[in-house]
Amino acid sequence: MENSNEGKFRKKAKEFRLHYNLSEDDIDQLLKEKDLVYSKVESGKRTITLQLAESYPLVVYGIEYCVFKKDETTFPEYEKLPEATKTLLESKANAGNKVGSKGTKNKASYVVIVIKDFKIGHQFTKSEIISVLPSPLNLETAIDWNKGLLKGLVKNSNTSKHWVDEKGKKRREATYKIVREVDSGLLEKAKKSIEPKALKEFEELLKKK
Repeated sequence: MENSNEGKFRKKAKEFRLHYNLSEDDIDQLLKEKDLVYSKVESGKRTITLQLAESYPLVVYGIEYCVFKKDETTFPEYEKLPEATKTLLESKANAGNKVGSKGTKNKASYVVIVIKDFKIGHQFTKSEIISVLPSPLNLETAIDWNKGLLKGLVKNSNTSKHWVDEKGKKRREATYKIVREVDSGLLEKAKKSIEPKALKEFEELLKKK
């Protein structure tokens, strides 16, 4: 029968894993360089070695074991997670982000391509971006600028643009501005998440806009 400390570790380890929507295989992947395996820890079928207890919270969440085991220690903010963990979470989000019957992947990747030539300070509205996205993404109403590939690129300018729609109705929409330009690495990452045929069609579509 395991002691109470081991039981508390298994419980907390699972809570942290589930909070970030990580699988046991994901944890194994992150711990691979340490030559450690996490799978079956939560079920009690794997012994918790000192190396595993110390490496799991530090490698995956950036938290020292002596801090992790404290009852008051809670989930760190996304920005404070180790780079390897953030990269894994991003890849999982991109892989699972399929929209509509066409299986259009990763709205953020398409948005990156749309704004790739925008310079720092350039202002635009959300509808201007959404209107040029491929169907069915052009029917959506929101863009999350604070996650994944788009994080850190755009900021609300705290100003509005007034315009009249095709029905003659007055509209007002918040404007955004570029605070960091899309670099070659980010653009390449965005393009890789889109199927080659769909990417070619989208780039040709943009040329006609």
